[in-house]
Amino acid sequence: MYTFAIAATLAVAGCGSDDRDSIATDLESVATDVGEAVDEVGEDAAETVARNIATQQGEEAFKDAGHELDGPLTCEAVVADGLSTVEVSCTGTTKDGKPAALVGTTDELPGADANSLEGSFTGTVDGQEAFVTDDLGG
Repeated sequence: MYTFAIAATLAVAGCGSDDRDSIATDLESVATDVGEAVDEVGEDAAETVARNIATQQGEEAFKDAGHELDGPLTCEAVVADGLSTVEVSCTGTTKDGKPAALVGTTDELPGADANSLEGSFTGTVDGQEAFVTDDLGG
């Protein structure tokens, strides 16, 4: 990265004023694009980790509440407010054929604990509350 910056500086030094302005604008654009890509990768990683933990620990939470699932939960996770909140939404079916849902949010950086998510989560079966927890997997 430093090599790129040195090369860019040397290239700009040998150019006219208009060329330097154009190169500087291009470099700023590249820096912005790289920053946005890093943010997107961070969001994607947070969503993936939260989704995976919610899938595994959500299944256990339903089982502990007396509603064993007939297969894995299907979960989605969406980063909100930068990386400060991750919203989780999961669906599945219990062994007796009833629809199950898990919804919640965490403001914990997913992955801080690979086995749990702290936040606010509610599981429902057939539209009725089955459990409420502040810690999936804890």
